Amino acid sequence: MTDEATAPAPPRRFPWDLHPALTEERLAACARLLARGRADALALADPWAGDDAWSIGCRAYSFSRHQLRRAAEAGRYAWLGVLDGTHHFVFLIEGVPVRFYRGDADEPTRRTLRQQEVEAEQLALAFGRDDGA
Repeated sequence: MTDEATAPAPPRRFPWDLHPALTEERLAACARLLARGRADALALADPWAGDDAWSIGCRAYSFSRHQLRRAAEAGRYAWLGVLDGTHHFVFLIEGVPVRFYRGDADEPTRRTLRQQEVEAEQLALAFGRDDGA
């Protein structure tokens, strides 16, 4: 019987271990776009006009979505696309659906994990599953 405190940590998994389309280079390009959107939102924040953490966060999310959508529409990256342009925003890396959120990666909320049907279908195509997982 092993004690949880002394049990070895599980092996670290990288996105490209899950799917070959999720390369470090592509994820870094998306991260730069997301960071640019967030930086633009912060630069325009105006506490004197009433901006607070919530309004800045909403603007940062919207600006980040815009950066990804604009890059995809312009064909800047052949592998980048948008599956769902709504507030549930889902983008594609060579057909693999990806979402982003600000929070602890090890403890996503139920709301964060919720998938819409079109996203679940695309995940099934990308990972070759039809079990709805």
